[in-house]
Amino acid sequence: MNKEIFQENLLSTIIEIKDNEKLCFNNYKFIIEPIDEPNKPLNGTDDMMRLILFSEENIGGKKLPLENTINLYCGLVPLVPIWINISYVKMNQDTAIFKLQNSLRFRKPTLLRNVETGHPPFRALFNHQN
Repeated sequence: MNKEIFQENLLSTIIEIKDNEKLCFNNYKFIIEPIDEPNKPLNGTDDMMRLILFSEENIGGKKLPLENTINLYCGLVPLVPIWINISYVKMNQDTAIFKLQNSLRFRKPTLLRNVETGHPPFRALFNHQN
């Protein structure tokens, strides 16, 4: 998956949440939360991403703009996390804050989950689902 498709799919998911939650915002930022999946083995590439790009020191507590978020997730194009769940967190003036919870398993596009959403690997989580 290239950066353009990844960004298009991310923005489609944001619009889905915006419409469902009836949100109004001009900007958005992202909190990234990698999820450890017990009994799901990581390969060498996954470990490199976990230890470097997705380390607590690199992303912990930060609210990243769209471009930084895309660059982080697309560091191994065409590989991206096998799944990413997105949920709305709060408004900060006119900026919506979203949480991206993701697998640390990076795979090629044919292996991605959430294809049924029309914007894999993303799945929108709504407040009543959290």
